Amino acid sequence: MEYRQSHLSKGGTYDETIAGSPFDAYMARWEAEYLRETVPRLTQGGGRYLDFACGTGRITATVAPMVAESVGVDISDSMLAIAQQKCPSTRFVCADLARHPADLGLFDLATSFRFFGNAEDDLRVAVLGAISRVLRKGGHLIINSHRNPHAIGSFLQTLKGGAHGMDLSYWKISRMLRDQGFRIVSARPIGFWIYRSRMRNERTLSSGRAAVAEKTFRHRLWAPFAPDCILLAQKM
Repeated sequence: MEYRQSHLSKGGTYDETIAGSPFDAYMARWEAEYLRETVPRLTQGGGRYLDFACGTGRITATVAPMVAESVGVDISDSMLAIAQQKCPSTRFVCADLARHPADLGLFDLATSFRFFGNAEDDLRVAVLGAISRVLRKGGHLIINSHRNPHAIGSFLQTLKGGAHGMDLSYWKISRMLRDQGFRIVSARPIGFWIYRSRMRNERTLSSGRAAVAEKTFRHRLWAPFAPDCILLAQKM
């Protein structure tokens, strides 16, 4: 099954799945912190915002209060129903922008989280093109790539003969962005220090040491080797 179809009926369970995985929940917490830190500098409390593949509104709910107008787009009605409950002032649209452009106007900011790491290459390129078409020149795109095959933990897994099934490296998604007319402004690694599966437990990830490690390894230098990375790009 292609990724485009894989989440259509998961609206009722998606949030529970994220919350039930200590490592996924950890990445989600730091992603939200990054957005709360970064978005106000980009929007100054105004602007039009698009959350592409918004799902149940996890990212929308964080960003929408920091902009003047927000729109969420997804192809899953079940997920959009949950998103609308979280963000009643946001307009949600069920559409496949990669195949059928919608008349949504132009946006100053767009996000897309937990999409590119899962999607196929053709879909990744199509979506970046679709976002670029609705983003103003000079506007910003914030995405994450949470399935990095070059993360230290993934590399160690490969050495042991394991298969991780991941293909979207930092360099690959960076090249895709540039090919679609984006300039990478910054990169924020998440979880660089988490290199063993036994470290992915609630006790470790909620500890003070985890917070210290995360802030220690937040420099862009570590992004190519982190399991999750947030990229801030600008449309040229």
